[in-house]
Formats: sequence, C-alpha cells, structure tokens
Amino acid sequence: MNDTLSSAFNAYRRYRAAKAQSKLYRTVRYLFFSLAAAYVLLLCFPQVLFAHQVTYKNFTVYSREPLDQNVYAMLDKVEARLATSEINNTQVRPKIFLTNNQQLYSAVSLYIGANSFGKGFGILPTNNVFINDADVARDLVFRKAASFNQRSLSEVVAHEVTHLLVREKFGYVKNVTLPAWKKEGYAEYVSGGTTIDYATGANLWKANPQNDRGYQYFKYYMLVKYLLDHDKLTGDDLFTRDINRVDLETKVLATL
Repeated sequence: MNDTLSSAFNAYRRYRAAKAQSKLYRTVRYLFFSLAAAYVLLLCFPQVLFAHQVTYKNFTVYSREPLDQNVYAMLDKVEARLATSEINNTQVRPKIFLTNNQQLYSAVSLYIGANSFGKGFGILPTNNVFINDADVARDLVFRKAASFNQRSLSEVVAHEVTHLLVREKFGYVKNVTLPAWKKEGYAEYVSGGTTIDYATGANLWKANPQNDRGYQYFKYYMLVKYLLDHDKLTGDDLFTRDINRVDLETKVLATL
C-alpha cells in the first residue's frame, strides 16, 4: 500500500514538474517569437527611430539628426554610379537610413555585420538600406575596424542599392541563391571599387591565394571586373551563366 502511494505521489510530482516546464517553455517560446516579430517589423519600418528625412529624386534619406545640405550632392554621385549599370531601374525607390551611431547600426545589422559600412536585407520586402556612422559633408562612412575603417559614403550607398536592383531584376529567389562573389563583386563594380586599394588587394591575393580573408571583396570585384571589362559579358550574362569560379580566379590572379 505504501509503495503504491509513494509511486502515485512521485508520478504526480513528475506530472507537476513537466507541466511547469511545459508552461515555462511555452512562455519562453512566445516571448522569443514576439521579440523576433517585433525586430523584423522594426527592420521593415525603422522610420520611428529617425526624426529627419529628405526626399530627392528616387531616394529618401532618413537621419536622427538634421541632414547636411551636401546630401544632395552625395545622392547625385550615387545616381551617377548606378547609371553605369545596365540593370539600373529608377522605379526602385531606396530608403537610406543614416544611423550615425555604431551601437544602433550593430543592432540593426544583427551584430553579425557590425563592422561593415552598410547593410540591407534583400530577403525582406523593403528597399531599406542601413548606413553606419556617416559624415555626409565629407562623403564618408566609418566602421569599427583596425584598418580600412572609412570609405566613400556614396560608394557604399551605391553598393547597397545595387543589391536592390539585382533583386528587382532577377527576383527574390534568384537573389538569395546567386553566388556571393557575383552579387558582391557586381555591387563593388557599380560602386567604383572596394575598400582596399588595388596594390594592397593584389599583394594580399598573391601572398595567400588559398585564403581570401581580408581581401575577399577585392577578389570578388576583380573577378566581376574581368568578366565585364575583359570578356565583355553583360549583366544578364554574369547572373545567368554558369561560370567556373576556380578557372576564373586562376586567370584573374595571373593578370595581377
């Protein structure tokens, strides 16, 4: 009798513990998904964090501080760079968010890209582009890095908007599945270059061709530049053809 009562009591205790754990699990799961949904909504509609905005041509620039009048000249440079791309589409209306705060930029870039100059989320149905700490008057943007920690703001905006143009031209699925070297290399090509100058990038590549850490975007840029300038491929060719990257890298490396 005592054994039966003891077993029943233990079973009840296990039941209560399991129920409590299940309730806690459901609560934690609910909070997690609620926070995730709120974060995605913030990425889609971040205007609530920015008190100032300027609309110029097909661009809208948002800032937490009054915008310098040089923003128009900066956007003219962006427009000129985008005009060099055959997939340019002025119906795409980018929204440029100047965070001017590395902590805020880190938060909206999921901390993964905290040391980048700019970031967009091509998988989301928005044209939002987030920019790190920028100086509009000097056409510069800064990142938290030991070296190569500044770049032309207009180049960075052109780079990020090019990603939007690729998505507009080829669709969401294609945009996600395209190789990074094509997407990033083309964005760098349209923007006019990379953070690393040619001599530095070439030396890094030749010194360590098996590991592109530190010069990855330079390599992507050079691969795309070779295909478009040397082989005379079109933008459609670049994104639709099956290109042997290993052979291409060998050819381009030999030209450095």
